[in-house]
Amino acid sequence: MNLLKRAWLIVAIAVLPITGAFAIDRLLLAPSCPDCHAERTARLPLFDRTESASQDGLVRIRANGMTFRARVAGSDNASGDGVILLHGFPETSIMWEPLLKELGEAGYRAIAFDQRGYSPGARPQMQSEYTKGKLANDVIAIADAAGFRKFHVIGHDFGGAIAWTVADRHPDRVLSLTSLSMPHPLALAETLSTPSPQWPASSYVLFYRLPVLPELAMGFDRAALLSQWKWQKHPKNQIEEYREVFGEPGAIRAALDWYRAFDFRSLDPVGKIRPPTLFIWGEEDGAFSRAAANETANYMDGAYRLRTVNAGHNLLLEAPQIVTAEVLEHLRTARAVSERWVAALDDASEDSDSPCDQSPPKCLIIQLSPQGQTFRIRNQCNDTYKGVVRVSCSGWAPDAAVEYRFSLGAKAEMAQESTGLTNGACYFRYRLCAKAPARPKHSAATISPFLR
Repeated sequence: MNLLKRAWLIVAIAVLPITGAFAIDRLLLAPSCPDCHAERTARLPLFDRTESASQDGLVRIRANGMTFRARVAGSDNASGDGVILLHGFPETSIMWEPLLKELGEAGYRAIAFDQRGYSPGARPQMQSEYTKGKLANDVIAIADAAGFRKFHVIGHDFGGAIAWTVADRHPDRVLSLTSLSMPHPLALAETLSTPSPQWPASSYVLFYRLPVLPELAMGFDRAALLSQWKWQKHPKNQIEEYREVFGEPGAIRAALDWYRAFDFRSLDPVGKIRPPTLFIWGEEDGAFSRAAANETANYMDGAYRLRTVNAGHNLLLEAPQIVTAEVLEHLRTARAVSERWVAALDDASEDSDSPCDQSPPKCLIIQLSPQGQTFRIRNQCNDTYKGVVRVSCSGWAPDAAVEYRFSLGAKAEMAQESTGLTNGACYFRYRLCAKAPARPKHSAATISPFLR
C-alpha cells in the first residue's frame, strides 16, 4: 500500500506543472471571447452558386454535412475553370489571399476554405474523422457545392498532402495539381524508411502525435508559442486570424488530429498521379528534404515538373512573385500539357490494350458513391469500350480491392449496388481503359467483379 501511495504521489507531482499551466491559461490568459470567431463565421453569407450577384470574399459553404468558412475570388467568371486551395498547419485560408486575388483577375473561379477542424462548423470530435480519405472527400464536396465538375487543386504543407490524395483518388475531377513544399506522401514515406536527412526534418511530428501535451504547449496564451515558432514571417492580419482560430476550444486538438490520423503507408496509400502536376520546393525548407523532393518523380504517371526556388517552407510568403507566376502558367497550360502527354502515350504503342487512363474517354462516365454502395459506368457515345476499374475502400483489409471488368456497347451502362456495408471512404482508379472493337449498337454490358 505504501508503494501504491508513493506511485500516486509521483504521478501527482509530475502532472502538477501541466495542470497548473492549464489552469493559468484558462483562467487568466484565455481570450475574453473564445467563441467570437465562431459567432462571426455563423453570420457570414451562405455561398450559393446560383446567385447572380458576386460572392467574392468571406462566405460559408455547406458541404459533406458540415459548414466551412471560405474565401472566394472570381465568382463572376462564369466560364472560368474552378480552383480549390488547401492550407497547411498551422494556418487558415487567409494564407492564400494574395494568390486568390491573382486567380480571380486571371479569370478563374477560386475557393480557399478553412479545412476540417479549422472551420468552427466542421470540427468533429473523434480523431478518426481526420483521415486523408475524409479530408479529400471534403474537397470533392466543396467542388460539388461550387459547381466545379472539374477543377485545379493547389495545396501547401499538409494541404499539399490532401491535394496529392485528391488527385490520386479523383483523377477524373482534377484538371491539374500544384503542391507547394509537400512532396508526394509515399515519396516522403520512402525517405523515412532509411536513414536520410528527412529524419531530423520530420522529428517534430513525433511531438505533434503525443496526447494532450502539444495542445497545452501550443494553445497556451492564445497560441503564443506558435507566434514565435511558426508565424514570425507572417503579416499581422494573418497572425491575428491564426491566434483567433487557435484560441477557440478544440481547434488545436482538431488540427493536430490530422497528424495523428494520417498514415503515409496506410492500408489505402496515395498512388501514382495522373493529372498534370507542378511541385514547387524551397531549397531551404526545414520540413521536407531534397531527397523527398527528388523521390516524388517516381510516383508520377502523368506530366510532371519540379520547380525549386531559393526559399524556405512558406513559399507564398518568401517567394510570392515566383510562386504566383509558376502557378498561373501551370494552370494556363494544364489542358494542353495533358493532351500532349496522352498523344505521346498513343504514339508509343500500337497495342489495342494500351492504357488510356491518363485521360479517360469522354464517352465514359464512372461514378462511385463515397462509401462504395453504388458503382456505375455509363457510355454516352457510339463507340464500344472495355476496361477495368479498381475500387478500394479504407474499411477493407490491407490491399483488398474489387476490380470491375466491363465491356460496354454503344449508349450502354452498367451498375452494381449493395446495402448495409460499412466500407469507410472509397475511391477508384483506372487500371485499363482501352477502346474495344466495334460491336452491334445495342450489345449488352457485362461485369465480373473479383477480389484481388
